[in-house]
Amino acid sequence: MNALLRRFVGLLEADLAAAGFVRRGPVFRYFDPEGNGIALNIQRTTALQGEVAFFINVGVLLAPHLRYYFGEDDARRDAMPHHSVWNHRLVATDDTAELPDHTFTLSTEADVEYAATIVRVWLAKNLPGMKTWLGDTDAMLAAAEADRERAARARTEQLASGRWKSGAWPEGRWSTRLIAAYRHAERGDVDAVMDFPHSDPDSVGADIVALARRRAAERKR
Repeated sequence: MNALLRRFVGLLEADLAAAGFVRRGPVFRYFDPEGNGIALNIQRTTALQGEVAFFINVGVLLAPHLRYYFGEDDARRDAMPHHSVWNHRLVATDDTAELPDHTFTLSTEADVEYAATIVRVWLAKNLPGMKTWLGDTDAMLAAAEADRERAARARTEQLASGRWKSGAWPEGRWSTRLIAAYRHAERGDVDAVMDFPHSDPDSVGADIVALARRRAAERKR
């Protein structure tokens, strides 16, 4: 690992370990007792000679969705942000930038400190809220609706002004249909999930329908 990147990872690890995250390579993971979690990874990308460049991706993980991906394997070792039901790529620029840039670039120790500060500030602001979403599909869907409304306001403001405004748009992307389907499935509402495509036995839709049927049968006992 590049020495500057190693220094950057060390600065993040101090904060994330204190918040309950475990690092494995370039990925930090946090899980609650039910298997819901948060994953943050450092994704290297092309850089100029003498520099190291990377993205930082973060995702909120839903336990039954992880079971679809990993089955009996240990999701705590291998879950990534792309397995999430909410995911975001952090912005590497601060609020003074005219346009956001997602590429973190390190060539000096000052770059390391600057990048670490941006990420630490974002984590301090957002981690507490992300933890409240874990396993709570109602809270996730409420947050997704709030983000939808915020995006509509930001779009209206941008059309009126003709300019992008830092901080106006919500961060991250929600898989609302998937979250709602797993919420119905956990409640044993088979009828509510039947419109999810499930003819392929290996599909996520088939997994959701099977979960709904199991929960419905459990409720009848």
